[in-house]
Amino acid sequence: MSGGRRYTIELMLNTEMGNQLDPLVRALNIVRRGKVDVKNMWAVFNGKEAKVGISVEGEEDEVMWVCNKLEKLYDVVTVKYTQEEVQASSVVMGHG
Repeated sequence: MSGGRRYTIELMLNTEMGNQLDPLVRALNIVRRGKVDVKNMWAVFNGKEAKVGISVEGEEDEVMWVCNKLEKLYDVVTVKYTQEEVQASSVVMGHG
């Protein structure tokens, strides 16, 4: 499942009820079911909420599918996705 563009999915999860990891696990299960490749992820917990960022690669309609499913979870406060910008890398070689 490689190819497509890179996107960042950002979530805000409500973690006040029960175990703080449960909302994250539910969200990741949806991402796992989507036809996207996870490239990296981060999460920050503050007791009441968790802010999560997931960098994925895939087709935009698949990313939208994942986000639509995430929005239906009761502990997801917000979800959005943005396309990551491709950064060109350059190599500088010199002769000394």
